[in-house]
Amino acid sequence: MADQVESRAAEIARARRVKRVNAITALLIDSVLVALILKLVPFGARAWKPLHLVAGFLTGILYANAFEYVLHRFFLHWGQGFLVERHGLHHETAGAPEEPRYVNFATSPLVVVLVFVLNALPIFALELFLHIALAVGIFAGFTLYFIAYEEIHWRFHLGGWLPGWLHLARNHHLLHHGGFEGRYNVFLPIFDWLFQRSTWKHGS
Repeated sequence: MADQVESRAAEIARARRVKRVNAITALLIDSVLVALILKLVPFGARAWKPLHLVAGFLTGILYANAFEYVLHRFFLHWGQGFLVERHGLHHETAGAPEEPRYVNFATSPLVVVLVFVLNALPIFALELFLHIALAVGIFAGFTLYFIAYEEIHWRFHLGGWLPGWLHLARNHHLLHHGGFEGRYNVFLPIFDWLFQRSTWKHGS
């Protein structure tokens, strides 16, 4: 029993370091993407209007929520392959000493960089062709969502203070772990609600 407690403590310490590195990586890559967009896209004065930054930020939050839903539903739970198997370990180790090893979004900062770069491509295309001046806000929203996702998911599984409204979100997420269909958004179930609320009415 003492060995299990010690093993879990070591796993938590390791996963905490991974979470910190992921957050720092997200902030750094966000800074690089913002610097690139400001260099490549000829923004006019309107680019810095608060309305554009706020609209971009909210768009970034919504985009990140959609990305999370699509990734979780169609790449982590559908079919077979490395991603499905890796995510399966997150489900199978819930409550086990090695659970912290599978709670982080990724164990390598290179995966975080890849996720940010791939998601940045359509945003760059949008700005280069339409000059809508939302990219800076979108990158900020996406980055904040990613960091919040990792931190909140961590606290759902491994403990830590949560504001009252997130206790409902924790129950929502734990139902996903309990075998209920859907519930692919971890803490902000916007796309769960849009696409799956009818199944919830029937107790799924």
